[in-house]
Amino acid sequence: MSQLTNRSPADQPTRPTFLALCPGEPFRIFFPVGLVLGLIGVTLWPLYFAGVIGTYPPVVHARLMIEGMMAAFIFGFLGTAGPRLTETARFSWREVGGLLALQLGACVAHLAGRPLIGDALFLVALLFFVRAIGSRFHARSDLPPPNFVLVALGLISGTTGAALIVWSEAIGAPSSAYRLGSALLNQGFVLFPVLGAGAFLLRMFLGRSAGDDAPVLRAPSPEWRAKARLYGSLGAAVLASFVLDAFDFPRMAGLLRALAIGAYLVVGMPIFARPASFLAHCLRLGLVLIVVAPIWLAIFPFRPLAGLHIEFIGGFSVIVFTVGTRVIFGHGGQAHLLNRRLPFLMVVVALLILSLLTRIGADFVESSRAEHLVLAAAIWLAAALVWGIRVLRHVATPDAGH
Repeated sequence: MSQLTNRSPADQPTRPTFLALCPGEPFRIFFPVGLVLGLIGVTLWPLYFAGVIGTYPPVVHARLMIEGMMAAFIFGFLGTAGPRLTETARFSWREVGGLLALQLGACVAHLAGRPLIGDALFLVALLFFVRAIGSRFHARSDLPPPNFVLVALGLISGTTGAALIVWSEAIGAPSSAYRLGSALLNQGFVLFPVLGAGAFLLRMFLGRSAGDDAPVLRAPSPEWRAKARLYGSLGAAVLASFVLDAFDFPRMAGLLRALAIGAYLVVGMPIFARPASFLAHCLRLGLVLIVVAPIWLAIFPFRPLAGLHIEFIGGFSVIVFTVGTRVIFGHGGQAHLLNRRLPFLMVVVALLILSLLTRIGADFVESSRAEHLVLAAAIWLAAALVWGIRVLRHVATPDAGH
């Protein structure tokens, strides 16, 4: 005890500052930024119906949710996990700052009514991020799990989708090109990383190692190649479903996408494994709703927006808040809570499901559509605020390894 009390201040361990933590763990800055952008994107609806803003907001709303919130969580998660999985250099402040500036510039342009500039800036941001991740994959010491072929497919989808949208906005490309670009950006860009990283995360939530999918060699083994080809083939089927949807075959698109995603959940991740932690249950709920979304499209092809919100509110939002909790608690000195039931997250998930049901109702009750949209937005905002207040306070806390 005397040895501890007699230490001089110079001998005490130095706690790293928030700014020192961010480059190596970019989730610390991207997750809060993503939440703020999501709050702004959803708030557009009540502001519009209250007469505060005069422009009908669906396009700006979609861009802020995808190019803003979802992109920030993807950049933060992959920017933190990618270098660790490949055992390469962590991100630098130049990379984090450049990416953040491009993304925020894109969102500001969208809010200012300049969609071409916004989408072009986001395309540059994606290319910037792909280059940063790609250079690390080339210099890797170990391979990521083969499921991460879908993560790569997500970045390709986002880049291709943004390019198609910019092309359409700049020179007036065929409507099918814009629709395909929107599907690739608004769905594929998020869906593929969720599926690719989901298998890895679900094993963590179950308290298991990555098993056969663990990074072992710089050069892929035959088993790694076989799994990567299988997952890549299922990803190609999902891409084909986007093409079908863009050319007005929604029922075929929905069925193909549901089959491909369902097959991946069965063969690519331990979706039915037991015992399951609370976080695993939350992740599974989001994954199941991601399958429900294209089934909805096949059954109700003339109500596509409801299906998209099943995917976004029930699938992506539940998964993002679940994974965000795991990442921030795991890196913020709260790892002891991860095997427990988290009452605040139960509230968040319950509010998200209620928001989803209310938003679906808006497409079936024309007489009170506006009221349903505002209520759905308010409930989603409540869920996001509960999560942010409970979780983001730990985003600047270093873990024991620092």
